[in-house]
Amino acid sequence: MKNKRFISLLLAGFFALAPLSVSFAAPTSAPDTSTSTVTSPDGTTRTVTSSSDTVESTSQPDDDDTAAADYDDDYTADTDSSDTNDYDEQGADYDSGSVSLENGVTMEDSSLTPPTISYAQSAMLLDMSSGRILYSKNPDDRVYPASTTKIMTGILALELGNMSDTVTATYDALKDITLEDSHMGILIGEELTMEQLVNGMLVYSANDAANVIAIQIAGSMDAFVQLMNEKAQELGMTGTNFVNACGTHDDNHYTTARDLSILAQYAMQNEQFREIVKKPIYNIPATNKYSSERILVNTNLFLGTSRSTYYYYPPAIGIKTGHTSEAGYCLVSAASYNDTELLAVVMNCANVDTKEQAYSYIDSKSLFEFGFDNYLHQILATVGDIIYDSKVYEAKDDMRVAVTVENDVSALIANKEGSIDEVEKTIDMPEQISAPITKGDVLGTVTYTYKGNQIGTANLVATNDVERNNLLHVFHLILKVLTSPFFFIPAILLIILILFSRHQKKKRERKRRIQQLKRNRQRTSPDNETGTRTPNRNASRTERVSRETKGSNSRYRK
Repeated sequence: MKNKRFISLLLAGFFALAPLSVSFAAPTSAPDTSTSTVTSPDGTTRTVTSSSDTVESTSQPDDDDTAAADYDDDYTADTDSSDTNDYDEQGADYDSGSVSLENGVTMEDSSLTPPTISYAQSAMLLDMSSGRILYSKNPDDRVYPASTTKIMTGILALELGNMSDTVTATYDALKDITLEDSHMGILIGEELTMEQLVNGMLVYSANDAANVIAIQIAGSMDAFVQLMNEKAQELGMTGTNFVNACGTHDDNHYTTARDLSILAQYAMQNEQFREIVKKPIYNIPATNKYSSERILVNTNLFLGTSRSTYYYYPPAIGIKTGHTSEAGYCLVSAASYNDTELLAVVMNCANVDTKEQAYSYIDSKSLFEFGFDNYLHQILATVGDIIYDSKVYEAKDDMRVAVTVENDVSALIANKEGSIDEVEKTIDMPEQISAPITKGDVLGTVTYTYKGNQIGTANLVATNDVERNNLLHVFHLILKVLTSPFFFIPAILLIILILFSRHQKKKRERKRRIQQLKRNRQRTSPDNETGTRTPNRNASRTERVSRETKGSNSRYRK
């Protein structure tokens, strides 16, 4: 019972002392004198400390805007309300910092006067560099994309095709093209390069070029449509479904203004795509079917004066027009001014002509003017600015490290007094920064947000070297080894084993002494019958001889 009690006490002591190995770990850096909120990449928030004293033309019958003059003045685009579909969950994520106004309008900064968007069913204005939505109107309404579909066809052609390949137009590619379609007159058997086809499709909105591209890339229209929808899902275009490569109407061929903005932003990251969609004119030289060149004028009125002098807009850099009677007039456009690139999307406008009543251009220009007038790129941080400083673990002479941004950070901010003060800075740094540190080492990140939207981020790099205190480092290593569970727990077990062994040894010695005493008693035990003590049969020979001697000696007799 005593042994069990002893072992229980030892085990209780072990389990009580084992957790102390964590608290005996090598010391961390001391807390600084001021605090800063830091958010880790997983979204958790903690407090990081810092020292306050150291931080501190050929005409065409097409489906695009330019064909407006061919329609009656009283034309009104057909809108089917049953096709409206809202994607609230996606919108909430995409417009995390926007403020909802009336009539389906949201704005990033509700203190600004919204643009006048009178004609478009859906409209959006975005900062191209960050993807921030500055303004939107019914961005998740289901609409028909018409020829803006060719943005997807074009980017797939650039990514999957070879621009220098010679492509022969086939019957399968051209069989569905009619004289009422937008086309560049491709003939069966005509040989064109993939580059010429892509330019003809994106500049002149040629449906025949789109179909030839699709079959050349995928082998069939169905296979190419599958590629289109797979790409749409990859990009997060959850409100889109394609059934053809050129945008001819089909009830199951639909999208949203939000999805088109996602697609356009992605496509404009491709330099070839950017160069093509901003061309006012593209010439195709003579081919095996044509003896003279074809001059293709861009359907986007923002890009030139060949089709109309009313809407030429010098900041414009693309992108794509679209029109069918069911889709109305659609325009996905981009403009660049004062180092700011904006993307505008307007869907289902009822354009009347290419002059004063080309409403898709009126609404798009209103969006651009709102953006350029109310927003300005401002510097948030430049290389060399001290963003943060920190104590360094095991630093020689208690040297601190200061960090700056790896590259300049700028962002589009509302051009009004006090807007820069609304920018929030979040620093993500390790809880412990250890020496040695070399100037230029990446130690963390800084993120800037405005109106709930992330507007910029940069790596934080060291601005100075920090040497390590080697003596302190060795001391911490030894202390870490001694307090490590891999050392501490075996040591405790060894101590317990030694104590247990000693206890067992004492137990054996005690048992041996008891047995010796029992033997001694047996040697002098009394005779059972006479009551006299008789020598034990195990008594030593000396004792027996002594008793015999005493019995025979007359001096012991009475």
